[in-house]
Amino acid sequence: MITPQLAATFLADETRLSTIPMAPDRFRYRYNRDAKHDFAFFGHQPVRAVKQSNRWKFNEPEVRAAGRAIAALPWDPKDLVDPRPGGTSKQGGSRLQPTGWRAEIHNLVDRAARAAHTGTNCPCDSSWGQGHEMSWGLRCGLTAQSLRETGAQYAIACVLPVASLVWTDRTWLIPRTLAFILDSREATEEALGRRPALCKLCGTTVTDPSRRAATSSGWKILCSACAQTTLLSYNQQFKEKTYGWTRENGPPAEDYTCMLCDPPRQAANWDHCHEHDLIRGPLCGSCNTMEGHGKDFLTLKGATAHLMRCTRCRAHRTLPENHRLAALRRHLHLQRGAEDCDRHLHMCVSLDENSNGGFDCSVMCQDRRIRSTKKTHLNADDVNRILTLAAQEGLSDLT
Repeated sequence: MITPQLAATFLADETRLSTIPMAPDRFRYRYNRDAKHDFAFFGHQPVRAVKQSNRWKFNEPEVRAAGRAIAALPWDPKDLVDPRPGGTSKQGGSRLQPTGWRAEIHNLVDRAARAAHTGTNCPCDSSWGQGHEMSWGLRCGLTAQSLRETGAQYAIACVLPVASLVWTDRTWLIPRTLAFILDSREATEEALGRRPALCKLCGTTVTDPSRRAATSSGWKILCSACAQTTLLSYNQQFKEKTYGWTRENGPPAEDYTCMLCDPPRQAANWDHCHEHDLIRGPLCGSCNTMEGHGKDFLTLKGATAHLMRCTRCRAHRTLPENHRLAALRRHLHLQRGAEDCDRHLHMCVSLDENSNGGFDCSVMCQDRRIRSTKKTHLNADDVNRILTLAAQEGLSDLT
């Protein structure tokens, strides 16, 4: 098995004679909480990733075969196809919303046009995408050359599509080979995601994709029944221990169920307070990642109580610093946001600290496809009150 760095070197070697715009150095397995398979893609070629000693690795023959498959494709940069989905309208836009790689490229074009609009003070209407047709044109002084330069290193599955785009007065065209690679990759990834997941212990089909747990040896799937009967429940036995001590002397977090997931799910990490270095308890990879980011962790049931499992935070009756802004956002979202808004807190609520120790706030929830903005202010006393209430909420949930 080889490292991602060595795999990238082998891919570059196998494609050194090919002129298809690729970026072998971007090759890696991208772990995320919504992952549904164990494959990394080099173009449209899937390569299985295997986790050993907490590091993702690849099989060298599979890596080299993927590189050779790309190198064997024909390449004619003048053989172009229209990337717009569903045909075109009279105005030159698309009849359908783009998805997948088409949406990625469309969004890049749109962002570049918005930047050009801002930079040139163009007087034209800048409300693209707000009920208007999806345009694929050049707008607001954006030139074909500037777009290709801006997106020259933009990679999708190690493919560099933007540098090869061609402008033809009405829309962008893309080389047929790149469209084939990107379409094939999406079809393969969708097929991999549809494969039935089986519990590692009892073999039953698991329909909930969130049952996949990231462990030191790769993804592991346990149905809720097997997780509950074979894994341990954490009972605060390491509550006074530091993270380093627990990693060195304690059992692996994978022996336990996640403290927040319901139904039970296998844990992956020992979560700890970064301010005081004290263990709070085992969390699955998804919950642990959300805690580390600090943005939307407090939307999870029991999250505030979990933060207060740090004995020092509990003694001080305060939330860790990296969750205080999230507590303010959650409060404003509950008080002023739309009831059926399901957008992330950090996208709905913006906070700008002012010179008086308070915040100027905007709540931008989307309710029935209509986005409204509500302005408000929190002074220093408001901030302290909200944070105190959040800490008390966590403490009461612990008892």
